[in-house]
Amino acid sequence: MERPWTSLARSGLAAGFGTAARLRRGRPLHPSGLVLDAHLRLHGMRRPCGVPFLDQPADLRGIARLSRSVGVPPPLPDILGIAFRWRQDDTTAELLLATTGHGPLGRRLLRPAVRWTGMYGCLFPYQAGDRRVLLGAVLHTPGALPATFGAPARAAESGPLVLELLAAAPSGPWRPFGQAHLSAPALPDDEHPTRFNPLRHPIPGLRPAGWLNEVRDAAYTAAQQVPDHPENDPRTRTSPLHPIH
Repeated sequence: MERPWTSLARSGLAAGFGTAARLRRGRPLHPSGLVLDAHLRLHGMRRPCGVPFLDQPADLRGIARLSRSVGVPPPLPDILGIAFRWRQDDTTAELLLATTGHGPLGRRLLRPAVRWTGMYGCLFPYQAGDRRVLLGAVLHTPGALPATFGAPARAAESGPLVLELLAAAPSGPWRPFGQAHLSAPALPDDEHPTRFNPLRHPIPGLRPAGWLNEVRDAAYTAAQQVPDHPENDPRTRTSPLHPIH
């Protein structure tokens, strides 16, 4: 049974995000992005936690979307996001990451950034068996990669952008379990932004945990009920790696 304060928070977020989506005629956050091919090369954690995605070697194919949260123009700092979608166990799985700090406190806080390199975290925990985990990634590049869409697009033409994939207990150290290789072609999606909902497309074996995940589901649902362009609703288009919600 849903707790009264959870229900109230869900209603408030749904109303706020729905209104913002209507005012912006589409996504209230991360309005445009850059979509690349993604290859997740997983080697598994040294200390297994009972979830195949984190424990077992695997090669998974999908897409990744780089985006700026508020959409303010560079070089102004913004919350940067990397969203993943891939096929696993005959289903679609998604993961959303945004720029955060690295430590036990910082990993729970969003951090504006002016370059794509750095730490990304999921902010909200997952249930992995009898424990909770946070997922994250670190993007390293030989040189500075300013937070424009042109910079990663040009970089991907010379070779994949590589992110180290990480997992941690809410207050524990980050441990690597694989890499994500983002490759060209890098395609802007300004006209038809790619939509994600990791609560409806969870990673097999990892369940979004806690009341905050229950609350944010209402925000996703309310925002995604508003077409990005009413005259050409992207929800009428389908593809194996671009399911419509």
